[in-house]
Amino acid sequence: MTGSLRVLRAELVRICASRAAWLGLALVALIPALRVWAAIVAQRAKEIERMASGGGAPGLSEGNGWALLVDGWRAGLMLATALLLVQSARALAGDRETGVFRLAVTRSASRSGAVVGRALMGPVITLAMVLFAGGGALLAATALGADFGDLVEDDYTIFSAFEVREELRRALVGAFLAMIAVHGFGLLVSSTSRGPVLALAGSLATILLWDVFKEDLGDVRWFVFASHAPTFADGSGMREMASFARGMSDAGHPEAVHNMGLALSPAAWVLSVILACLAVRRRPI
Repeated sequence: MTGSLRVLRAELVRICASRAAWLGLALVALIPALRVWAAIVAQRAKEIERMASGGGAPGLSEGNGWALLVDGWRAGLMLATALLLVQSARALAGDRETGVFRLAVTRSASRSGAVVGRALMGPVITLAMVLFAGGGALLAATALGADFGDLVEDDYTIFSAFEVREELRRALVGAFLAMIAVHGFGLLVSSTSRGPVLALAGSLATILLWDVFKEDLGDVRWFVFASHAPTFADGSGMREMASFARGMSDAGHPEAVHNMGLALSPAAWVLSVILACLAVRRRPI
């Protein structure tokens, strides 16, 4: 475990010194802000159009900021999931190709320890991306005067602000765990690939193919961790949260699906790391 922690510290230093990593974080924060801005512009354009035609103002009269926040945050998490897959898919294959992995194994850790150290980067990077995405969306929505009170329509309170926050926390926990599992999957593909290009292509192709076909599998898709992640064909709790934040009372994953994600995602991450360790131990470096 000591070797794994040494590798983790070295990886943290390396990623903090990487301009590409900081650019990725900047994009993860910028995209949600742009999404919020675009949504507000479109919303106000529709209001002006309705006023010009003499129509009313349907929809929420209070608490409209929650939908903007969730939409922006969700957009950032989609990008973050793709970036996590890219980072993890290149990790082992790229370091093996450049000789960095051999150096780590020779000086500070066993093969398995070097894999575990890189796997522990998953939760750290994921947490940073989730916070940056949420911060970008929140700052943009607040700066543009969004209302984060109760969801009210025609003087009727659909959900309190507390209920919305709790549902958002629930959706974020499920998405966070699934994103860590995606990082572990990329690491597994990287451990079995001949080079970083093949690892990146294989991991991205697998996730994209799953996105294409998962809807056809019905409820069976929830037994796969990737269905709980905010991918570009998003089926995660954050998609349901977007409807909940607009006052739709039937939105949100059923409790069974949510709990399945809470159990499957960590299990998938652990299994991916174990298989990656076994693969690296059997391959020449």
